[in-house]
Amino acid sequence: MPQSVVRDLVAAFGEGRVVHRPDALTAYECDGFTIHRHRPLAVVLPESTDDVQRAVRLCRAHETPFLPRGAGTCLSGGPTPTGPAVVIETARMRQVLEVCPDDGYAVVQPGVVNLALTRAVSRHGRHYAPDPSSQAVCTIGGNVAENSGGPHCFKYGMTTDHVLGATVVLSDGELATFGGPTGPRAPHELDLIGLFTGSEGTFGIATEIVVRLQSDPEAVRTLLGSFRSMDDACATVAAIVASGLVPTAMEVLDQATIRAVEASVFRAGYPADAAAVLLVELDGPPSALAEEVPEVEAAFHRHGAIAIETAATPEERARLWKGRKGAYGAMGRLAPDVYLLDGVVPRNRLVDTLRQIDEIGRRHGVALVNFFHAGDGNLHPTISFDGRDAEQRARVTTAGHEILKACIDAGGSISGEHGIGTEKLDHIPLMFDPDDLDVMARVRRAFDPSGLCNPGKVIPERASCSEVGRSPALVARVLSAGDEETGR
Repeated sequence: MPQSVVRDLVAAFGEGRVVHRPDALTAYECDGFTIHRHRPLAVVLPESTDDVQRAVRLCRAHETPFLPRGAGTCLSGGPTPTGPAVVIETARMRQVLEVCPDDGYAVVQPGVVNLALTRAVSRHGRHYAPDPSSQAVCTIGGNVAENSGGPHCFKYGMTTDHVLGATVVLSDGELATFGGPTGPRAPHELDLIGLFTGSEGTFGIATEIVVRLQSDPEAVRTLLGSFRSMDDACATVAAIVASGLVPTAMEVLDQATIRAVEASVFRAGYPADAAAVLLVELDGPPSALAEEVPEVEAAFHRHGAIAIETAATPEERARLWKGRKGAYGAMGRLAPDVYLLDGVVPRNRLVDTLRQIDEIGRRHGVALVNFFHAGDGNLHPTISFDGRDAEQRARVTTAGHEILKACIDAGGSISGEHGIGTEKLDHIPLMFDPDDLDVMARVRRAFDPSGLCNPGKVIPERASCSEVGRSPALVARVLSAGDEETGR
């Protein structure tokens, strides 16, 4: 009964911490993936683990689905309801609970903003490495849910490589602890935090997260190469990797993106006549950079760079990164809505896949640009459109489906860092067969036997209705799910 659960939530938390007026709920009907929208029944604003437990138990008592939400910057529909549901919004849980610089970790609540964590630990000469382009607003809880990436993940790894443990409220309101400061698992134990990271809120809600902190590098150098063609820029990426260098980041922007950026508040001074620019960043001891920077410059020259700029000061670096970090925001000048895709291909298929993507865009008549994590082969084709126009939405959705299929056909994946959510449910069977999906559904139900935790996400519903046993202990449920599948 929708109204009864809302009434009980208001009684438990008070009017000031439950959003339930229809006009106020409009802000929660979608995330950054605006093609799918659904207004929740209510939004609860917890401030502690106890609050989250209370909210989950109330939803469970009313058999009402619920889902976590952070800053709403997700780009695949992860925190968007698929039916009548309660959103548990963790943005008020923004305390850095503990910092241990000597042991290289911090404990944070899920609403801590990604960049705010680095600022909080910077006086210790530490930082948090994963850096999504939305890092000034996205939260650590959301990063864990989606296993977010970022430009510097080429060298330092994705979110999962920096999460040591978490306190999690399961779908029945009980608490579980996965990993901890000493590591994600003890010897001979399951890596439950590795399984939880990237589960998109379908296994439970993290209320305290233990993250790894990196030591700040001794020195950083950022280079920008401008090229006459996208082929030359991508060939330079391949050459740098083949040389044995491991830059912290390698980012490419195409000409259409450069023009949009340079006409926006994110203007970075990128050459207007370049068909593509390649941003390469290196870090390490000054003696190492003295050798590596000339190697990168030589690779630029060998592949026909028409201009090279090297930044050494923080101010110069910030300017060069401003355009890349602001690329998504700059697309807002082109149309009211933006669809940012997230396919991955092998580096040696970058050029061919980009040509296919451009052809798909032309065929469907959509305005499409490309800026991407070139080192990882993580493409972000971006389509600007007017979501109020049903015909435009249909063309955009069809183009997006074909683009992700092209990534699969190239030997890649449908997601590098944005997750599946609702956006890519139709693509899951293109990558996984029914047996694969059945195993995934069994593991999911081991964490959430009730099926109330963010339903309709990640796994197509037809796969999630597999029957599994419900042993009391979570680890036993996970193990039994695997035993049922293998017959052992």
